[in-house]
Amino acid sequence: MRQRATRRQRAGARPALPDAARSAAAGTPVLGAAPAVSRVHGAYLAIEYKIVTLEFRPGSMLTESSINEAVGFGRTPVREAIQRLTLEGLMEVHPRLGVRIATIRPEDYPRAIEPRLTLEPLLARSAARYAGPRERETVAACMHAMLACARHGDILGFLQQDKALDEAISHAAANPFLPRVLAPLQIHSRRFWYHYHGAEGLTDSATGHAAMCKAISAGAPDAAFEAARALMDYLFAQSKAL
Repeated sequence: MRQRATRRQRAGARPALPDAARSAAAGTPVLGAAPAVSRVHGAYLAIEYKIVTLEFRPGSMLTESSINEAVGFGRTPVREAIQRLTLEGLMEVHPRLGVRIATIRPEDYPRAIEPRLTLEPLLARSAARYAGPRERETVAACMHAMLACARHGDILGFLQQDKALDEAISHAAANPFLPRVLAPLQIHSRRFWYHYHGAEGLTDSATGHAAMCKAISAGAPDAAFEAARALMDYLFAQSKAL
C-alpha cells in the first residue's frame, strides 16, 4: 500500500479559503447568484474546502458554532451548507452532539472514481458542445492555473483550480442532472487525492486535465469525451494502486 502523503507534502501553511468563498464572505455575488444564495454557496465552498484539505479532520465531531467561527459565515448559511454536505456524504448530523466529519476508508476511493469513468466523459462532451466564449475562457484559465500549480507542487492551489474547473464545466454542459450526480463524487475524489497522494502525481493529473480542457475550449466534443475518459482511467488506476 502506498504511504499516505505527509503533512509537509499535503500543505504548508493553514489552507486559505477558495476565491469564491472569500468573495461570498465579503458579500460579492458568486456566479451571478442573489446575495443570500451567494452566502450559502460561499459557506458551502468554505466548509467543503476544509473537509477536502483535512483541516476538518475525518471522524472528528464539530459543533455548528465552531464551524461558523472557522469559516466566517452566519448561522443560516452554514446550516444550509451542512445540510447539503450531509446529503453528499461528507458530514453526519448528530442531534444534540454536533456534526461528524465523514471518515476516510481506502476501499471507498475507487468506488468514488468508478461512476466517473462513465459520467465525466459525457459531461465533458456536452461542455465542449454547448460552452460559450466566456465559459471556454474560464476552462482555459483553470487549465493554465492547474499546470502552473503542478509545476510548483502547489497542491492547495491545484485543488482550488480543480474545483473551479468542475464548476465551469458543469455550467457549460447545459445538463442539470449530471452535475448533481458528479459533484459529490468529485469532492470525495479530491479529499482522497489530498489524503493519499498530496503533491505526488500532480504533473500527470494536470496533463490529463489539460487535454480535456483544450478539447472543451476548442469545441471538440469527441476529443473532450476521449480526454475525459483517459483522465478518469488514470485517476481510477491511482485509486486502485493503494
